[in-house]
Amino acid sequence: MTTDLELYKIFVTVAQAGSFSAGAKELFLTQPAVSQAVQKLEQQLGARLFVRGRKGVTLTQEGQMLFQHALSALQLLDAGEEKLRRVQTLKDGQLRLGAADTITKEFLLPYLSAFRQLHPGIQLKVTNRTSRQLTELLKQGQLDIAIVNLPILDERLIVQPILEVHDIFVAGHLFAELEGQFLTLRELAGYPLVMLEREANSRRYVDDWFAEQGVRLAPEIELGAHELLPSFAAIGFGLACVVQEFCQKELAEGVVFPLHLVPPVPARSIGACWVRDLPLSSAAGELMRLLHSERN
Repeated sequence: MTTDLELYKIFVTVAQAGSFSAGAKELFLTQPAVSQAVQKLEQQLGARLFVRGRKGVTLTQEGQMLFQHALSALQLLDAGEEKLRRVQTLKDGQLRLGAADTITKEFLLPYLSAFRQLHPGIQLKVTNRTSRQLTELLKQGQLDIAIVNLPILDERLIVQPILEVHDIFVAGHLFAELEGQFLTLRELAGYPLVMLEREANSRRYVDDWFAEQGVRLAPEIELGAHELLPSFAAIGFGLACVVQEFCQKELAEGVVFPLHLVPPVPARSIGACWVRDLPLSSAAGELMRLLHSERN
């Protein structure tokens, strides 16, 4: 379309008002300016749009046809602008969030509840996958933001740490002799171990750190859910690697006890990531605000 959209707005307003003077008043323009705009539109289209009379103007046949299309187009634009305003002010829209199961359950749920109470008009879609699977969904454009286990090293993503966590090993009563004792990494590796599957980013982090210390971990049991780890440790299947912050209930109840490693596994973080070349949506930005404000 080569014609200035403003000309169509003036044309539609004049047609609805029935005269150049009434149209000018609605548009807060002078009557000559409105008349010139209509003439310019007629020249560009090569068609006469109005029949001028002493009591105002009426649409020609060509003008009537154009008016219906122009009115619909302007109404669609107005609706689009209103939709955009509602999305920008968090009254409408969608948030496509990705997060691992454990992170969702143990960390995110209170923030998602607060988000829903503050912005009930936002449709929340949550996808649960491993951290590495979520980063792929981000890059495919299927998610707006993902909360994942760090580290994530990918130049296409912006990564922002949110929560520091600690990977520890716990044991149940069948290993009571280990309570209060200090274990070297090599000594730990000699016991039966229960860990997450290798696809889990947190598992990779622990494996890689032990390997840097010259120790290889070979767990007898690999599980897909973090919440099962302390349960397996409690009934004596082995020493389980858990996130300390997500195992507080079992530790407090004495179902399992923490082991003292020398040296301990370094702390890591849970963080948010999104595609570098795409600005955060208003809804995703609001979730980040909640995550930071609640923790500061």
